[in-house]
Amino acid sequence: MTIRKEVKRQRYFKIQTYLGLTSILSIILLPLLTYFGDFQPITQPLVTMAFFLVTTMEINSYLYRLKYTYILTRNIGRDFGFTNRENEIAIQIIKGDSYKKISKNMFISYGTVRKHASNIFIKSNVSNKEDFVKKFKG
Repeated sequence: MTIRKEVKRQRYFKIQTYLGLTSILSIILLPLLTYFGDFQPITQPLVTMAFFLVTTMEINSYLYRLKYTYILTRNIGRDFGFTNRENEIAIQIIKGDSYKKISKNMFISYGTVRKHASNIFIKSNVSNKEDFVKKFKG
């Protein structure tokens, strides 16, 4: 299951890269075509294509985030003053996810997850991950 998720992630970034490079190339061609002559029948479709590619990139990005972003279902940190990000991480910690898995799920570094977890433990008056899970699961 992890391999399948990683393949989907790589496929997403590959698609985004190709769309981005194609749109950049079409924008770069505009001044070249204008410099070398009047190529309006070509430049107009190039601009349209660049706009279409950028729009496709944005829609693809939005759909990817909708599908793979961790959905916040509980606001456990309201009483402790967690930030939204800390709340998302706290829920995943309670669920039993490792810091490494959380960092992949949320597209942040392992160190950032550890820092957020440290802040969460301080705010909730616990000393470690196990105490935190016991406090909120029970």
